[in-house]
Amino acid sequence: MTHWARLSETGSTTGMRLMVTIRRRLGAWPFRIALFPVLVWYFLLRGVARRASFDFLKRLEPELGGVRLWARSFAHFMQFGEAIMDKVSAWSGEIPLSSLTGTGPEDLRDAALRGEGGIILVAHHGNLDVINAIGERHDIDLCALVHTRHAEKFNQLLEQATGRKPPQMIEVSEITPATAMALGDRVNRGGFVVIAADRVPIPPTADDAKADTNSVEANTAEGSRPASPASAAASPRVLHCDFIDQPAPFPQGPFMLAALLRCHVYTLSCIREQGGAHPRFRVDFAPFDDSRAVKRSGREAWIQQAMQRHARHLEARVKRHPLQWFNFFDFWHQAPDSTSNPDSASAPKQDA
Repeated sequence: MTHWARLSETGSTTGMRLMVTIRRRLGAWPFRIALFPVLVWYFLLRGVARRASFDFLKRLEPELGGVRLWARSFAHFMQFGEAIMDKVSAWSGEIPLSSLTGTGPEDLRDAALRGEGGIILVAHHGNLDVINAIGERHDIDLCALVHTRHAEKFNQLLEQATGRKPPQMIEVSEITPATAMALGDRVNRGGFVVIAADRVPIPPTADDAKADTNSVEANTAEGSRPASPASAAASPRVLHCDFIDQPAPFPQGPFMLAALLRCHVYTLSCIREQGGAHPRFRVDFAPFDDSRAVKRSGREAWIQQAMQRHARHLEARVKRHPLQWFNFFDFWHQAPDSTSNPDSASAPKQDA
């Protein structure tokens, strides 16, 4: 099974630029009309993503089959198309705070004002790009740890098309001890580190391992103490948690990082509640745990129970809004290592 992050981007830069231009210059409905044949093409010809959607939907509704399953799965793809449109709007600064419902925006702002920074656990459910509007307009220190290499063309295109810099992002496969210490400093200053807790991290290559070794040696030579959160965030270690009636691999890195930084831990979600040209998004931000009280001897136990609690929390959200869970790969069999797969280039591009 090919690791999700090894799946190649599909779609040409020209095509993506055209879609972004249509959305920004002509509006939502022309974008939908142009996107429809693209999604039909992906749905019919990209077997990896379609089969993953089928599997996910049948886990939720075992009675689904035949035409109903195909229709439900295509609706899943259409929701992904809406998420792309919202991503463009978010990067363009076109989503007003009045479009955000729920207490999430105020709760996040209040935590920031109290200086209670920490780790924010998120998942590929809903559209977290909308959260950028909160961070920008309330001057909240948000930094995302992401896997962006597989979506690099699209992110660069959005930056070029909108003329706006992306939110602060750090590629997790490139974390160094110095970066980890900087994350700790950010949290101590009241900032937030946003990290997805629902995908197995990219396994390090031989070159990555060599680079990490050199980085640690360099820091040691300079007299600085290598910070163990670096290996935690980039580690390929996983734990199988019960998720929709079957064990699924979840990354330990986010929880290891939280335990090592000894900080507040939160959850954050953003769900599209209303369609049309002027959508509304429900934002929920809530305390999840506080790792400051976790003793060194109890770290492993805390990580395991925290991961299972997070898996249950995500499962409840996914069941409420199943078509907004954008994992178009075999989630229950995410590979902790990369193997060859002849269909590996046929999954739709997904956000990190």
